[in-house]
Amino acid sequence: MNYSRPSVLGFLARGGFLVGLFIFLLLPIAKPANAQVQFIIARTLTIGDKDAVNGDIVTLDIKTGSLVRTKVVSDPLMYGVLASDSMMVYRTLPTLPVTRQGDVFVNVTTLNGPITIGDFVTGSPIAGKGQKAEGVAGYMLGVALGNFDGKNATDSATYQDKKYPMGKVKVTVGIGPASPVLTKAAGGILGTLKQLATAIMFNISTSKQAERIIRYILAVLIAIVIIYVSYRTFGRNITKGIEAIGRNPLAKGSIQAMIMLNVILLIVSIIAGVILSLVIISL
Repeated sequence: MNYSRPSVLGFLARGGFLVGLFIFLLLPIAKPANAQVQFIIARTLTIGDKDAVNGDIVTLDIKTGSLVRTKVVSDPLMYGVLASDSMMVYRTLPTLPVTRQGDVFVNVTTLNGPITIGDFVTGSPIAGKGQKAEGVAGYMLGVALGNFDGKNATDSATYQDKKYPMGKVKVTVGIGPASPVLTKAAGGILGTLKQLATAIMFNISTSKQAERIIRYILAVLIAIVIIYVSYRTFGRNITKGIEAIGRNPLAKGSIQAMIMLNVILLIVSIIAGVILSLVIISL
C-alpha cells in the first residue's frame, strides 16, 4: 500500500466531513449558554390550597383538577412554582400566578441537607417546600443557583416533630427527570456511569408516554451507528496503515502520522456520538 499525497488529502477530507456532520447535528439541539430565559412568564390557574404562598411548589391534584402544594418527593405531577413577581402574567383568574420556567425564588428547607449551587431541587414531604434532591433519579423542579444552609434562616418548618430551617433559594426551573448531561461525576467514571444508568432506568420505569422510550431507543441506535461507521472508516485505515509499514519501510514516518490522525478522528467521532445520544436523552 502506497501512502501518497492524494491518500493523505482523502483521509483529511473524509475525517473533516464526519466531524463537520457531528457538529451540524449537535448545533440545533444543544442550547447555548447565553440562551437562558431572562424573564419569567406565568399564568393564573385554579389553586385549591388556601395555605399556598408565593414561592411554594405546586402539583396537579387529579381529583379536583386544581393545583395544591407538593407533598411528595420527586412528584411526577409537579406543575410549577407560585411566582407573584413574574414579569409577564397571563391572567384568567384572581389567583397567584404559576410559572414553569425561568429563574424563580423557591421556598426550601434543609430537610435533606444544605443546598448548594448546582444541586437539583425537588419537592419534599413539607407542603410546598423544596429540598435538595437525592442523586439524579426522579422528577426535579430545577437546578439551584444559590446556596442555603439554614444558618441565617429566620423561619422554620416542622416535619415529624422536628424543625428545619426554611428560606428561599433561586432555582432555574425545568420540571422533569434529571438531565444526564448535567450529572456531576461521583466516584470517577464508574460513579458517573452508575448515576446515568440509575437515571435512565428510573425515567423508563416511570414513563407514561411512548415518546420518552422512543427517545432512548433513538439515542442508542444513533450511538451504535456512529460508532460502527467510525470504526469501519477509521479503524480500517489504521489496520491498513500498520500493514503498509511492513511493505514500505521508507514511508514509515508519513504512514505513522496517518495512523495517528485516524486514531484521533476515531476517538473524536465516538465521543461526538455519545454526546449526541446523551443530548437526545436529556431533551
